[in-house]
Amino acid sequence: MRGEIDIANATQLCAALLHATDRSECQCLIVDLSKVQFIDLSGVRALYECCRVLTWEGRHMVLAEPSAAAQRVLTALRMDRDFEIYPIVEAALVHTARQRYEEGPITGVCGCD
Repeated sequence: MRGEIDIANATQLCAALLHATDRSECQCLIVDLSKVQFIDLSGVRALYECCRVLTWEGRHMVLAEPSAAAQRVLTALRMDRDFEIYPIVEAALVHTARQRYEEGPITGVCGCD
């Protein structure tokens, strides 16, 4: 993802993320936020809704490498406690692959059970 995530594109973002996972065997969606320059409440809500839907379907979503702007908003909204967030994309890949191998499907993330 890059640029801005706000009220103008939040709904489309969630739909696009869900559509991308529907077309594949994706069990874990890693959302790279490193190039996000701006995110507002609508954007965070869209990410949370996407995470909620995936969790309901028995899948998993994590956030990775949030930009300073994204991290500030997630922290201010206390959503850094609800999302599973990794400091770099590679850490998210390693952790989710290890969890899938050791424990099977991942459930109960995003605080949205």
